[in-house]
Amino acid sequence: MRLERRNAARRASRLTPPSYAAGAPAATPAGGRVAVLAVLLLIVLLASGCGGERASSPMLELALETAPNRLDPALAVDVAEGEICALAFDGLVGLAPDGALSPALARAWDTADGRRYVFHLDARARFSDGHPVRAADVRASFERVLAPATASPRAWVLERIRGAKAFRNGSAASVAGIETPDDSTLVVELEEPFAPFLSMLALPAARVVDVASVGAGDVPVGSGPWVISEWVRGDRVVLVPNPHHARRALGIEGVRYRVIPEPFTRIAEFEAGSIDVLEIPDAEVPRFLSDPARSARLLERAELRVFYLGLNNARYQDVRVRRALNHAVNVPELSRVLQAGAAIPAHGAIPPGIPGHRERAGYDYDPMRAQALLREAGAENLKLEVWLRESAEGGRVMEAVQGYWRAVGVDATLVRREWSAFKETVSAGKVDAFLLDWFGDYPDAENFLFPLFHSANRGGGGNRSFFSDPEVDRMIEDASRMLDPQARADACAHIDSLVFARAPWVYLYFPTTFHIVSERVTGYRLPKLYLANDFSGVRVSR
Repeated sequence: MRLERRNAARRASRLTPPSYAAGAPAATPAGGRVAVLAVLLLIVLLASGCGGERASSPMLELALETAPNRLDPALAVDVAEGEICALAFDGLVGLAPDGALSPALARAWDTADGRRYVFHLDARARFSDGHPVRAADVRASFERVLAPATASPRAWVLERIRGAKAFRNGSAASVAGIETPDDSTLVVELEEPFAPFLSMLALPAARVVDVASVGAGDVPVGSGPWVISEWVRGDRVVLVPNPHHARRALGIEGVRYRVIPEPFTRIAEFEAGSIDVLEIPDAEVPRFLSDPARSARLLERAELRVFYLGLNNARYQDVRVRRALNHAVNVPELSRVLQAGAAIPAHGAIPPGIPGHRERAGYDYDPMRAQALLREAGAENLKLEVWLRESAEGGRVMEAVQGYWRAVGVDATLVRREWSAFKETVSAGKVDAFLLDWFGDYPDAENFLFPLFHSANRGGGGNRSFFSDPEVDRMIEDASRMLDPQARADACAHIDSLVFARAPWVYLYFPTTFHIVSERVTGYRLPKLYLANDFSGVRVSR
């Protein structure tokens, strides 16, 4: 995923550092977990009795696992920053909770060839200080992202616009492919047709700011349904409704995000009533599911996310070795144990729910077949190092895989590193294998093919397995230009099947997450993507 999580908690640069560490450490006994939870709950209750911030007003209380560093959409790089920027800053288009494209600053748009887009701005659109959003503001925001001086890490979102590269290298004073015929019309022309372009315009980097406000404070002025009214770094972010927005929230006074990195502290805070929505750590899902009083308030989401064990294809060039490593792992059993039976074994990279996903036969758990393939490849005594980030869930996954591989004669050494060292070393191709996941930025199959398998992205671009196939490159590029949705979905499915047969990864699973909502909250919808909830229908009782 192109937005990153910086810590080892959960949950997209082009890669997500997800959290494998959402649950309790595998070595902690169940009784120990309960004891820890009881102590934390007691602490929270005592704090509440001594003047702690109990949710006594109709404010939606939420938790962040990582603290945002930048709340400027041109600079946002992780999920926490992206989620808040999506609330405070509108783009031309947005995403509905179900992941569908929805109008935002643009009330309508049209294109005849997938290359030239005409956007018709909503005349009601206002920045949070009340002045109207005009086409020139959109252009200025786009050029700010592309300007070298901004050093936006997400300039790639807009780089397909005609003239963007010339503007970035200083050979043009403006982006030739952006025109503003009048205040309510914006014309964007791409270098060539690119089918996912509209979906990419929903990303934080394409959100619009009042450029004149940049530098006046930590947060530029935006036009989203929410306004960032308070930001205490490392502690909390508070948002209040934008009174000038057509979708302003009416049922709550605001949204307060508190930074709570520790999963069991988040559980304790939820139990005490201090937060309203809890993403349940994987290790605790069975306990919540078995409680009838709570199960009715659970929300389930199939994540646009794939877990995989990347193999360095430059080192393991024999496809028989890579296939053997797949056949040696009992993925259905692994996902059943680690994901409470809710995960879907991955037989490709494109998640269910995205056009282009197809059901297909996977690599059956077949230790004898694995051993035969290793013998054929002359790799009977294979030894390799697998890198992973420090996390409880990641450790459980790899300890299971390590055991499966040991049974077929493969000796795997686990190397644990913190995120920065992990990313740098893996991106440089200096490891044998690595445990990772990819979290989609936008609901399009291209997001699970081009970054992960196109040779142009080998290394830090997302293709950390260093998979390279000129024919696959060409097919990915051709599919991105297809305007017929069904034809493109079929093409992406075919590409996914070809790559799967080449086994660049040990394919693991598409995860499901469970959330629980407090009794005082109604109308909360669990969005398909982190960018897709404006809380406009939420009601909170006192």
